[in-house]
Amino acid sequence: MPRLLERAAAFSFLFLAAALPWSIAPMSIAVVLCGVFTLAAWWSPGGARWVRTPIDLPALGWLAALVIATLASSDPAGSAGRITKGFLLAIVPLAAYHGRDPKWARRAVAVLFVSAAIATIYALTKFAAQGGAFPARVKGAVGHPLTYGGQAMLLITLAAALLVRSRDHRWMIGAAALLTLVAPALMGSFTRSAWIGTFVSLAVILAMTRARWLAALAALAVALLFVVPAGYRERALSAFDPGSQWNVERVRLWDAGFRMFRDHPVTGVGLQDLRPWIDRYRAPGPHEPLGHLHSIYVQIAASMGIVGLAAFGWLVVGLFRTARRGLRRDLHGGAVPSAPGAPGDATARDDVTAPEELTAPDPFGVALRIAAVAALAGFLVSGLFEWNFGDEELLDFLFTLIGIAFAAGGWGRAWHDARRSS
Repeated sequence: MPRLLERAAAFSFLFLAAALPWSIAPMSIAVVLCGVFTLAAWWSPGGARWVRTPIDLPALGWLAALVIATLASSDPAGSAGRITKGFLLAIVPLAAYHGRDPKWARRAVAVLFVSAAIATIYALTKFAAQGGAFPARVKGAVGHPLTYGGQAMLLITLAAALLVRSRDHRWMIGAAALLTLVAPALMGSFTRSAWIGTFVSLAVILAMTRARWLAALAALAVALLFVVPAGYRERALSAFDPGSQWNVERVRLWDAGFRMFRDHPVTGVGLQDLRPWIDRYRAPGPHEPLGHLHSIYVQIAASMGIVGLAAFGWLVVGLFRTARRGLRRDLHGGAVPSAPGAPGDATARDDVTAPEELTAPDPFGVALRIAAVAALAGFLVSGLFEWNFGDEELLDFLFTLIGIAFAAGGWGRAWHDARRSS
């Protein structure tokens, strides 16, 4: 029975990987199924325990901050429903558990690539049917260009890291093929924050692998402005135009958020829909009705105050620590001690080694960690202009990638035997 449960949990993880490029409905179903089967496998006699990661304590701190903001809110009932999103951080150790075995990690990424290719073809076909030009935008299965742009950014980051660092021709060809599909879809989303986040992600990848190519990346970005159709160029340049209607809208939102923070600096106004608060604090004039503030940092400051900002800062540090596990060592080509037999369960410790034969770092595992670090950096920069930390479609993807990356940091090394006696 334990072996059967572990098998079911492993296949449910592949289902989760397949659901990541799609909409919230299949994604949520996959997360629940994978969580249920994995917990059953953990709790069965002889099953493996929770995979400890550097995100565990910061995740608890973030949940505590969500609860505090809810209790201090003027609308605790409306705020309470948002606490559940904090539990999405459990995807990190969940993915780390399934990523312990390099074979299953590779299978999950392969399934993700195939599913993403299908989802991208669907998104581009739908975009073409709508005219293929702005104001039509690529929305994909998620139905919103901002969220789809974030999905495309994460996919491009993962594919680019594998293309640059995996050193396996099959993965390099697959990554190049996916990039050929997703890059036009990202452009067609007309999501400026995703464009900026993707540039940052690619810059981080090159900084860690091919630093001399950074100037070429900058030159490519400038060159694209001269070769893309006028609609794309105007959309890109509008990011730097203070008179742009979209920029004016965001500045007004951020000003309202700063005013909320000024009046409620400790715990914010609460996690509930902020539309009534925005209407109260926003400067007079026509505006789009919104329930968030189009920025991770302004949103957290307004809704959770200093408590939320401190908890989020701790969380970001934990996510980076989890994503880059052993990366500095492996980027410099340091051989690591190998452990005999199949890998056991990961822990957050990087200093546990065994005196067995030294093995070279796995290039695929290194690429995954580079992708996770770069994706997180691009996500946070994109979050300067969007409330992407509120999109479950993006968080599920990002946390899954970070969890697998953490597991990859333990490949070829001694893993603690976390199995319990029956």
